[in-house]
Amino acid sequence: MLRKLMLVLSGTVLALTIALPATASHGKPVKPAKPAHAAKAPSAHTACMQAIAQANKTFGEQQRAAAKTLRADQKAAKKALRIAQKTARKALHDQQKAERATFLQTHPNATEAELEAFNAQQVAARKALNAQQKTERKTLHAAQVAARKAFHAQQKSARETFRAQQKAAKLACPAP
Repeated sequence: MLRKLMLVLSGTVLALTIALPATASHGKPVKPAKPAHAAKAPSAHTACMQAIAQANKTFGEQQRAAAKTLRADQKAAKKALRIAQKTARKALHDQQKAERATFLQTHPNATEAELEAFNAQQVAARKALNAQQKTERKTLHAAQVAARKAFHAQQKSARETFRAQQKAAKLACPAP
């Protein structure tokens, strides 16, 4: 059950890290500058450079928002794992407590060997749960590291593409 949950959470995080930066490329439309006075209308070059500056600002905001979303998603996944693991530990504890009560009730005069065998069985169950949970934590961590690396690579690629577009846009602006 927990493995399925982790698989779903990891898949969701990975899908979001791929999808969010793709949506980041759709910026807000640049509002035309409102001249305060007809005589003070900005030149075509000034308007073009202002549009480029606004696009830079918008792109940066989108990149930061995507990074913030990734961090929030990863934090939520980590928190969900901790809650699930805590619940599993409590369930095991309650189950073992009930088993101990049942054992002591059915074996009022248990021998030392029976008690040792029962205790060993409970210790083995706790160790198995701990090992499973450690593996789940490592799996989540590895998935999150991979998602961050992929996200950063995607952002780097988007930055390079955007800078090339901005450079071309600057060259296309009319001369002052």
